[in-house]
Amino acid sequence: MSKALTLPLSTLAWQGKRTLITLLMWGMGRTLSRAARVDPVVARELAPLPDGFCFQLKVRGLGCHLTLQKQGAIWRASRAAPTLCMTFKHPQTALRVLGFRLGINQSFCEGRVSVEGDLTAAMHLVRALEALESLLLPAFLARPLLRQYRAPERKLPRALNICAGLLIA
Repeated sequence: MSKALTLPLSTLAWQGKRTLITLLMWGMGRTLSRAARVDPVVARELAPLPDGFCFQLKVRGLGCHLTLQKQGAIWRASRAAPTLCMTFKHPQTALRVLGFRLGINQSFCEGRVSVEGDLTAAMHLVRALEALESLLLPAFLARPLLRQYRAPERKLPRALNICAGLLIA
């Protein structure tokens, strides 16, 4: 009998959640870096952050994390020491936020995310993520997640530009 089959169901469920969170963080990192290059609203929100700025998004209790660094107008995965670290306090919160069932702004308000570093920079990132959510999600999903949902201009071409770049790159 294989070892994977002898693990308790809770352990298998935990490994599944960990894998899903890792995949969602990877997808969010690629999407955010692509949107920062091609979308004017996301780029405008991230523009005030200085060159070399590095932020890390991680989940307490898990070894996975997302680290992006700004190099000019481009955001790349990095191993540099983070300037700003945002930590989800529980894996379930990370799953809800990354799975678009809880808004990142709401998780801040409820104290489910801790921030180490510049709070102003964290708010720029939150606004960029909100702009990204309003672009990529249908209105009926985005409205409950965002404080104020304003239908983005030319939503479909902008979203397709971001998604096409993810598929091609």
